Amino acid sequence: MAAVQPLSVQMFGGFSLTYGDKSIDDQSNRSKRLLLLLEYLITFRDRSISQEELIDLLWPNEESEDPANALKTLLHRVRSAVGSLGVADRRDIILYHRGSYCWNPHICCQVDVDGFDQLVEAGDAPQADDATRLAAYLKAIALYRGDFLPKASSEPWAISIYTYYHNAYLRVVHAALDLLDKDQRWDEMIGICRQAINIDPYDEKLHYCLISTLVSTGNMHAAKAHYEYVTDLFYNHFGVTPSPELTRLYREVVKTSNSLETDLNIIKENLREKERVSGALFCEYEFFKEIYQLEARSAARTGRVVYIALMTLTDAGGNPLEKRILQNAMERLIGSVQGSLRRGDVFTRYSVSQLLLMLPTNTFESAEMVLQRLIKKFTRDFPRLPVSIHHKVQMFDPLP
Repeated sequence: MAAVQPLSVQMFGGFSLTYGDKSIDDQSNRSKRLLLLLEYLITFRDRSISQEELIDLLWPNEESEDPANALKTLLHRVRSAVGSLGVADRRDIILYHRGSYCWNPHICCQVDVDGFDQLVEAGDAPQADDATRLAAYLKAIALYRGDFLPKASSEPWAISIYTYYHNAYLRVVHAALDLLDKDQRWDEMIGICRQAINIDPYDEKLHYCLISTLVSTGNMHAAKAHYEYVTDLFYNHFGVTPSPELTRLYREVVKTSNSLETDLNIIKENLREKERVSGALFCEYEFFKEIYQLEARSAARTGRVVYIALMTLTDAGGNPLEKRILQNAMERLIGSVQGSLRRGDVFTRYSVSQLLLMLPTNTFESAEMVLQRLIKKFTRDFPRLPVSIHHKVQMFDPLP
């Protein structure tokens, strides 16, 4: 006798039912309620669900004048949709008993959520050695094609499940990365980091692991590029800078990124700007610190005067700006400052709403004039931006 073919159910990264070469998924133009009912019945397929519970799920604000009949009609449509796959007689797909409905437990289902749970349990088993744990975790990670039912993630019943699996996935990813690192399986680590970052771009540990692993493979250019991406991401979404740990890693990347080279012409070519950029140098804050310290040493030796200026964006009342307005205003302010200062000047982004400038001028008054000119130009170029610019200027403190 031939083995019964299971109905394949995907819940991670989207919803789909597949039987043989036929499928139903949430990318089709089927009604939202039909898919929601189907997702709910399969998620809670181990219990009976009362008619009242399903009505509250589908018509929480009593949108239907006759919800009981509306539910029967929708259940008929669900049975027909699943029955069209050929998995079972449509009458047997959803069972009814004493006012409650349930998914037929005799339909053989292969659900990715169940597979994930089993693999995580196998990896977490106390008796499992590292090789067994890693094999189980890698299979679990491969199953997790995205978060649990993303199109239903705002439904009250789905929120806790969504959160549980998201956290479980991240825990498994970090455990697998630790095990892979022991064996120096860096290419696999890079792939897993990139996959996990697509699912949770705000987990800083993943970014740290990706950058450090790129360094281990000698790909310094990609490591620096990813740090710059993370910096922009955290500025724009959270208004914070990367953690000290990530910043220290970046400084090490910069220090170790150059290989042994004895030809000065090649070194000069590497040092040269790849393309001519007019205006001031906009750089990472860590680079700005290095330049500041160099200038402070020079000022102590030569008596050269340099001023440092802080520009801060707020609303008209001096309050922090909304994120959407702030992001747009900062992009425009950076472009305006870069185009207005001289090519030998340097500036950086100090915080989500602040720029730090280095101004090699002789007097406080001339530094103030530069700032006033920058602010006036910005206001003239972008008169509709609802922002105010505040500034402070101080002279460098030469190193003793």
